Amino acid sequence: WKWVYMSQKVARKGAAKAEKSASMVAVDALRQRIAAEAELIVQETMPNKVAELTRLIEEEELFKFPDKDDVIGAVQYQPQAASKKRKLEEDNGVVEGGAMSHTSSLIKSDIVFECNQIVLQQQNILKREIQACLQMLSKVKIWIQLNIPKVEDGNNFGVSIQEESVNDLAKAEDQSFSLLNNFNTYFATRGKLVSRMGKYPGVKDYIVCIQEVDRRERVNLCLSLHDLRNNYFILWDSITKNLEKIKKPRSSVEMPFT
Repeated sequence: WKWVYMSQKVARKGAAKAEKSASMVAVDALRQRIAAEAELIVQETMPNKVAELTRLIEEEELFKFPDKDDVIGAVQYQPQAASKKRKLEEDNGVVEGGAMSHTSSLIKSDIVFECNQIVLQQQNILKREIQACLQMLSKVKIWIQLNIPKVEDGNNFGVSIQEESVNDLAKAEDQSFSLLNNFNTYFATRGKLVSRMGKYPGVKDYIVCIQEVDRRERVNLCLSLHDLRNNYFILWDSITKNLEKIKKPRSSVEMPFT
């Protein structure tokens, strides 16, 4: 029985070792794939994005800074079936209880205010570009982090360059996330103003305020596209200038003390 026990123990060790070897092979393959994709992003995709976004900024009319206020979208009415709680008379517009209303009485939920279509088009393009940017920055950042060698005394100049590049990439990621958050802020602010305008249609200040919010958002989206292009440009320039140190932070030959 001792022989059987020992043979089973050896078999378990062999299986664990084989499983560990397979895992290491998968990890090494993932490391190589990340390195290949990141280098392709740095050497080809980033400069292509700089040129593409520059054409979009200079040639696309959608991303020109606005020179006048946008016209607020027309109000659409979508009548719904009358409910038991709120029943409207079709003939005289008499509401239950004898109170008189306008000839075309409307429930608040039937009123639809149009969004600013120009802003929506700008946001759709910018969201697509930001999502692509975040994916690329994540791959380049993890590639540089995986190239950081183990901690040693001295000869850490290349490591400091790697760490600085990682910090620059993290800052660009945070800036891209903040751009996405601004979209929600715009819709929340505009929605409150539009609801006020629907409640008090005679107050023209709400209309002017909505136009100002739309114009500010259009300017902000134009500037955001500029920032996205500039981030690509700066990161590409910084990484390519220090590519050798990023790929090989420590030299193989140690310089003697003088």
